[in-house]
Amino acid sequence: RVGVRHAVAVSSGTAALHAAAFAAGLGPGDEAIVPPLTFAATANAVLYQGATPVFADVLPDTLTLDPARAREQLTARTRAIVAVDFAGHPADLDELRELARAHGLVLLDDAAHALGAEYRGRPVGGQADLATFSFHPVKHVTTGEGGMVVTDDAALAERAARFRNHGITTGAAERFQSGEWFYEMVDLGFNYRLTDVQCALGLSQLGKLDRFLARRAAIAARYREALGRLPGVALQTVAPDVRHAWHIFPLLLDLERLAADRRAIFTALRAEGIGVNVHYIPVYWH
Repeated sequence: RVGVRHAVAVSSGTAALHAAAFAAGLGPGDEAIVPPLTFAATANAVLYQGATPVFADVLPDTLTLDPARAREQLTARTRAIVAVDFAGHPADLDELRELARAHGLVLLDDAAHALGAEYRGRPVGGQADLATFSFHPVKHVTTGEGGMVVTDDAALAERAARFRNHGITTGAAERFQSGEWFYEMVDLGFNYRLTDVQCALGLSQLGKLDRFLARRAAIAARYREALGRLPGVALQTVAPDVRHAWHIFPLLLDLERLAADRRAIFTALRAEGIGVNVHYIPVYWH
């Protein structure tokens, strides 16, 4: 579905980010460039590996990582750049990939919001060295809870698969089929496996993805029509060369032009049964 050769299913989107950070070789002393406008798990996965997240600002229109700001944050310790496809809008993945290649870095794409999105005619997931997806209940497809790491690199896929299984070299099914009992734990991994029942649910959901995406796009079009001309309200720009997946629909409030503050607007919308939220508190505020 995303046009890559390898996919490693895991127990959550956070587990996918952690496995990708491990596969990328992040460790103590390393830095990874991360946008601040994301869920905390994006940066936490870097911290889990003992590395340091370094924040680079987002573009004001698409709300995705600004390649120029990312370049400004590069140091001799930088090992990876982590893009986030915010709200379902792909980041500037070609520019970020070129930046990563020029400096010998790994590019990770946190595509938790963007299953089914397209970037310059290609499905999101194949542009970076590693991309991660989330199958949380509010995402485009769900396994109850779950995630996935995708890559075209067999070695990276092997590292991620081993990491989800305690760092053990083979799985129980492989040993059963081969008649072999011996295995080794060669990495310090985790129990991040996705259950068979969850996989079955995910496969059934995947068959409905196109319908889910079409419905989200139709709702987003209605929102853009209704809200696009309101004074003091700005909408996320959609680049002409992408297909937005519309995980969420961001509204940017110009509070200097509005009579009410954000808390009052939040409370009033909630009182009308509209499920608004703040996406997100900047990660470095935590």
